[in-house]
Amino acid sequence: MAGPPFFMRLNSNHGSCYAWCPDPIQSNQTEPVIKREWQILMRTTHRIKLTISLTLIGFLIFLSLIPITIYLAPPRPANAQSADLNTSVIKWSGGGLKLELQAMPLDLVRAFFLGRGFSAIDADYIAKTGCIYRSALGNNGVKSGDPATVIELTKWRIIGPKEPQVIQTRQQWAKIWDNRKVSKNAKVAFHWALFPTSQSYRSSDYNWGMISFNMPPGTRFDLEVRWRSGDVEKNKMLKKLECGK
Repeated sequence: MAGPPFFMRLNSNHGSCYAWCPDPIQSNQTEPVIKREWQILMRTTHRIKLTISLTLIGFLIFLSLIPITIYLAPPRPANAQSADLNTSVIKWSGGGLKLELQAMPLDLVRAFFLGRGFSAIDADYIAKTGCIYRSALGNNGVKSGDPATVIELTKWRIIGPKEPQVIQTRQQWAKIWDNRKVSKNAKVAFHWALFPTSQSYRSSDYNWGMISFNMPPGTRFDLEVRWRSGDVEKNKMLKKLECGK
């Protein structure tokens, strides 16, 4: 059993004094514990340094590979068709109507409807015959008392290479899908993807959806947009639209 600490006489050139010293037996027992704890601390410190070093090396390797990846990417052909919405956006606002239209590229149309249960053949049919545009239409009023805006797609007129045509609505597409034996889920998805055939909008209200102009890819046309603001029938002619490619 370790004894109590004791006093030791210390001699020096300046005289002697007494110091409070630990018991020699207790000191001998404490030394291995301190040595073991020091070894554990050193091992832990070494592991931390190693982890930091490996992380830094990995990060530097990642940074060094970035320019290589960019360099190795194949150049894009000048005539390649992008799947992005890179066509021009048509925007117009006035007379109670706000409008935004943009042609959708064929690849994007195919991908959209493939993801909603259509077969590859039917998705390709939509892309090649539908002339699909994305749209955002609504009432440009800002006050609660502004008149309601009524949009009826059946009144719009397409002036293209042939005689004036009408928009292909939800109801017309439904007949096509019945004839092509499309699944019920796909038909429902298509119905809700298209812009409503007829809808009324209060001040600042709007809606999104696709509009089908029913022409081959690349066809150029003008579009007469018609709507009713309150009790007044109005129209706007949009020039030089083009179906997606």
